[in-house]
Amino acid sequence: MGSFVQRCVGPVLLCTLVVFHINSVERVVAQSSDQAAQNGDINLQPGNGANFVGAPVTGAPASGSSATALTSISGNPAAVNIITGNGNLGKILGVNRNGWRLGGATINDANGILSGGLGPGLWAGQNLTLADVSFDADEAGCADGAMFGSEFLFYNGYGAGPTVNGVEQSQGSPNALAGTVLGFNSLDSKPPVNRVELYQLWYRQVLFDEKMVVRVGKSVPTYDFGNVTRPVRMAEATSNIPASSGAIMTPLYVNPTMLGVIPGYYNSATGIVISLLPTENVYLQYGFYDGNGATGSNTGDKGPQFTGHYFHIGEVGTHWIIGQDKKPGKFGIGYWGQTGPLVTFSNTIENGAQGVYLFGSQRLYWEEPGVSHNGLGAFYQFGSTNNDITFTQRYVGGGVTYYGLLPGRDNDSAGFAMGWGRMTNDPNAGKAYFTGYGPGPQPLGDHEWIYTWYYQIQVRDGLFLQPNLTYIPDPARVPGTPAAFPLTIQAVMLF
Repeated sequence: MGSFVQRCVGPVLLCTLVVFHINSVERVVAQSSDQAAQNGDINLQPGNGANFVGAPVTGAPASGSSATALTSISGNPAAVNIITGNGNLGKILGVNRNGWRLGGATINDANGILSGGLGPGLWAGQNLTLADVSFDADEAGCADGAMFGSEFLFYNGYGAGPTVNGVEQSQGSPNALAGTVLGFNSLDSKPPVNRVELYQLWYRQVLFDEKMVVRVGKSVPTYDFGNVTRPVRMAEATSNIPASSGAIMTPLYVNPTMLGVIPGYYNSATGIVISLLPTENVYLQYGFYDGNGATGSNTGDKGPQFTGHYFHIGEVGTHWIIGQDKKPGKFGIGYWGQTGPLVTFSNTIENGAQGVYLFGSQRLYWEEPGVSHNGLGAFYQFGSTNNDITFTQRYVGGGVTYYGLLPGRDNDSAGFAMGWGRMTNDPNAGKAYFTGYGPGPQPLGDHEWIYTWYYQIQVRDGLFLQPNLTYIPDPARVPGTPAAFPLTIQAVMLF
């Protein structure tokens, strides 16, 4: 009896107390973030048709999986992984037992605009740390298929900002220095650039012989919807597709046609996501969330705000294996809707917004089928919306990744990604980025292209170093901005 109380009742009571106090905790966090802003400027596994609610752990196999660890990671673990890190911190501290897991990741980068853009020759840096604590009640023998999760986010952006209308603005924002709307660096998000927040707090339940999965609480919808970078896990570990790309550009982690509407990094939101898994190869998902992010609210540092603005999203997808070499692939298509009155860039009112998207990835080549994961893969994305509350109304993107490109470097990856976006024609959309404009119109550029190359180096287990070179021929924040060449050096440590 005592053992049961220690393993099960205690954790559940702890999670309940945290839930009851979430609003007071969030208020304290919001106050610290606001103060920071004043001081600156801002398993379930897809391989067997099961894990489309809980994404695999970055750099480690899902709980209970016999698959080996995936060695290629995404360029922004905060955007695509429900549980972060490899759990090594919890192992060292002796925490990872009886269902408990402690892990996380820290990312540091330096970004310089080599030429062009809005800040040629200027640099900006970022630090992101995620601390993840979860309790697997199933593993602890407390409740079949139940799991509780929480995650804290610490973010700091620093460095120069571009001078626009005679004033230095958006300090610490690499994307602002480049003048890009699509975003070459996904760690860079909306102000404030100094944040401490309760990023996630959720309860997850597997039901009906793993045919249904429900997660409720505060989470990040981009984990579950439109996630093109999520690894594909197969029954045979050597057939796994690691993260489909390690590129760091923003469109990989949130489709630009949903950016500013869908909750995501680093503005998570409270809601529920339900996944149905009718067959081994097909899934259906529906999500309902607090939609106040579309009004400009920073939902990441707030508790539930169900005040008339709601975000709905649905997705259906499948995966397959083709050819004698068993090359896996996946495809998903979705529809989203935002309710409530929304203010456009020209201060008119739109009643809600809607859009569609699709994505997919495919293994193209194995070096040694059944022996290693080395080889070539590709991915693609599309998004469309007609609303005037997002900067991008059409998006097409894709890329290729080679795993183990160099001899003896099987855990490295190299890749290329590109994207094209057509911007809103709202005549005042450009004023949303910078201040100091007069009463006349200030539109965005008509469209923007982005091309990025990277090489991800596994320095050691859980430590990655990644140089990225990006070319943006037509930055769209300010029409007529010279072509930008940003260089990023990023270090990722999983723990």
